[in-house]
Amino acid sequence: MKKELQKRLSKYTAAAAALTVGATGVNAQIVYTDVDPDFSHLGDEIGVGLDMDNDGNFDYILVSADTLVAGGPRVRYTIVAPYGSVASMNSIAGETPSAYNYALALNMNDMIDNTLNWIQSTNTMAYNVDSANPYNENWNGVTDKYLGLQFSTGGSTYYGWARLDVQAEADIWTLKDYAYNAGQVGIEAGATVGITEGTMEQLVHFINQANNTVLVRVNENISNANVTVISASGQTVQTGVVENGEFSVNMNGLTAGIYMINVASDQGVITKKMMVH
Repeated sequence: MKKELQKRLSKYTAAAAALTVGATGVNAQIVYTDVDPDFSHLGDEIGVGLDMDNDGNFDYILVSADTLVAGGPRVRYTIVAPYGSVASMNSIAGETPSAYNYALALNMNDMIDNTLNWIQSTNTMAYNVDSANPYNENWNGVTDKYLGLQFSTGGSTYYGWARLDVQAEADIWTLKDYAYNAGQVGIEAGATVGITEGTMEQLVHFINQANNTVLVRVNENISNANVTVISASGQTVQTGVVENGEFSVNMNGLTAGIYMINVASDQGVITKKMMVH
């Protein structure tokens, strides 16, 4: 299979153009590869490698088959699995209902980071039995969905995505593009530039605590975050640096009124209104 894999891969990687964009600091460095023209797998039984960082080594393999079981049904499927010398360090965002591994079909802007369930083994994408989809695979007949991928190279771990269409037949699919974050932090599905202010709401959470404090908790994608608490009159009443992903805003002793909690980071700024009674 490896020889055929190399042969098939060469048919589309020659046209794949990698582009590093959105470099506003290492955490916003997205390396994007456009597969041009889109690569279509038309149902032949062959494995196709995916080289996320275009270093000449496959990080994943997609395998499809169309099999007629003797005396039984016609089964068609596509699976995705870690591949290569560091396969044991690569993983796929998935779920495990009934102890089976199913690769997630993520939507655009879904966050791909350490909060997902990562599976370091083969995941089923799509499955078809006698022209029907009897099970709950996430990739049966979808358009513009994203694989969440976590891979290792050079001793470092990266998060990335690959965008595909998969037909209901399960072994017919199209690979359109893929990308990863060279900053070794999370990436939004479909992102070709760094995290924007518009996504800060997904990455910063404000949690009310029982001891009259507000816990500011940030995703690992956020770097160099600082918190400033400002009163309605414009007075700064508290400042601090987010450490280990958290910062506690102490409301005890503050005069009743409205306050703004401002979180500023390399990735953007978000402000939350807080009421003190």
